[in-house]
Amino acid sequence: MKRWQGILWAAFMLCSTAVCSAPSEEDVFFDDQNGACVIVTGTASTDGVDEMFARQMAIRNGLSFASLNNNVTISSDQSLENYQLTRDATRFTSNSKVESYQVLDEGLEEPFDEYGEAIKRPLHYRVKMKVCLTEDPQACQNLAGNHYQTRLAIAPVVVAKSYQARDIANIVPGYQTELQRRLAGSGYRNLTVLDAQIGLIENGVILPNLSKELLDPIRDRTGAQFVMLTVVRSLSSHAEDQPYLNQLKRFYNLEVKPDTRHLEVDWYLVDLVKRTLVHQQRAGFDVKGEVRVGRDRPFGSNAFFATDTGTAFHALLHQQVNDVVSALRCEPLETQIIDVRNDEYVIYLNADSGAKVGDQLAVYHRQGRAVQFQGVDLGMDESPAAFLKIKRILPRFAVAELVAKKGVVQVGDSVKAW
Repeated sequence: MKRWQGILWAAFMLCSTAVCSAPSEEDVFFDDQNGACVIVTGTASTDGVDEMFARQMAIRNGLSFASLNNNVTISSDQSLENYQLTRDATRFTSNSKVESYQVLDEGLEEPFDEYGEAIKRPLHYRVKMKVCLTEDPQACQNLAGNHYQTRLAIAPVVVAKSYQARDIANIVPGYQTELQRRLAGSGYRNLTVLDAQIGLIENGVILPNLSKELLDPIRDRTGAQFVMLTVVRSLSSHAEDQPYLNQLKRFYNLEVKPDTRHLEVDWYLVDLVKRTLVHQQRAGFDVKGEVRVGRDRPFGSNAFFATDTGTAFHALLHQQVNDVVSALRCEPLETQIIDVRNDEYVIYLNADSGAKVGDQLAVYHRQGRAVQFQGVDLGMDESPAAFLKIKRILPRFAVAELVAKKGVVQVGDSVKAW
């Protein structure tokens, strides 16, 4: 009982600063299929917007409010000076995520107040919802975008020290092809492959280039939201076992074959929209045995993976694919409007993303010019402008129509799942 009293008090504090409907203890229940669920009412003003836009914003308000009805942490900061309260700040943090929701009732509020007087302010749109919550750490934060796969571009692998890979044929295109094949086999279909080679300084530090000049053309050409960069840091091999026998072989000018190899691979995920590094990981193995491959067994062939070095690369590729799929699983979709034709909006979005006809997406209008500091482009300010519904899905783009509109919608505006 004390736990629910604390939650209801948090709800009351939230409603003191926002228009919403606090749930009673009877409104919070446990669903056998969906877990902890709550009945909430989200609201949004119709001031300056149409009813459909207000409805979408009311749903957002209700979902945000619902998350504060399970596993809430309340932190308070109060200060006293001369027996007077000079600071009183309270912060609510929820560790719950929205698993599913269902609209139970909706519509404009009554135009009269409790005394029968006409309400003079713009009316609010109310949406009553059943929202089911989860605390599963594997659950994604962004409910509406969970079923979309963001488009991933796979860049050619970079070998930091190319002389270490002289015994491996076709390593650059072979590694890239294996990544594409294995990602598709794992269920990640929204892929594209880059053919541009990446220049580097031998023995230099290799890091992702986040410059606008490099990333924007990739984004424009492929429609990808993320690009994966792979660097083979080490393929070094040397002879370690039987030192006395190796010395004898060298004395008689006989070949001493390496029997130990160190493999180390880095991979990075770069957000092409925000031009930021969002994920990086490293993996490596020490291989012993017949570590030299031979040019007659090119990278990616069955003969290559049958070697000791190939077996280690198989494990590296498996680890990289699983890590990348896990990192991208909850990334929310973000694309843009690329054309406007006869009241229809062309979106840089393909069928491989999982988008379907009838899906609704949110449009954020980019305001003013880009924010820059010390010569660095920090991006542009955005505000919710409209909601679109997909009418047609084509191989490389989608066509949508307006559902609700608040402001200007034009080419270049961001389109997001939520």
